[in-house]
Amino acid sequence: MVKKYDPAVKEALLAKDRADSLDTHRVMSFLPLMPYQEVADMGCGPGYFTIPLAKFTFDGKVFALDIHQEMLDAVREAADEVRLGNVETVLSKEAKVALGKETIDGALAAFLLSDVAKPAKVLKDMHASLRNGGWLGVIEETLIGDNGADAEVSLSESDISDLVLDAGFRFTGRYDISATNYMLVFRA
Repeated sequence: MVKKYDPAVKEALLAKDRADSLDTHRVMSFLPLMPYQEVADMGCGPGYFTIPLAKFTFDGKVFALDIHQEMLDAVREAADEVRLGNVETVLSKEAKVALGKETIDGALAAFLLSDVAKPAKVLKDMHASLRNGGWLGVIEETLIGDNGADAEVSLSESDISDLVLDAGFRFTGRYDISATNYMLVFRA
């Protein structure tokens, strides 16, 4: 079941203080990102990562995928505001990546896998969408609490890693990007 669009989520994702705990430049420094690549921001929301990715890939393209048209409208507005012509918004379905086979060089999935109903299916679609040697960056929240699980987070780091490896990726690195978030990087 697709989650209903909530305007408060958009505001929270674009809050100015979010940059204090989740620096987009730090995230991009760990990705094997090149200015000419075509990349996807999977579950892009209002474009928190889309806009920095598009600025970096000035000779490439960023596909911003989300299941909510309202989020894609926010991305388009933000891209137009800073005059970025290399952003293409794509309305996707929750369990289906709306990109063709071997169409992208890389993908960023920030807080996506623990939020979708069928992460294994999404990962297989992502793998198929990547060109040979393509990369995948997965950002998730570190689990907290006595029982090793936060009520908001449903998958542990090892669960996510296992899902990605099972989808045909190979692990290349792990990075702490803030006190509460980590990033795993894989190759197709």
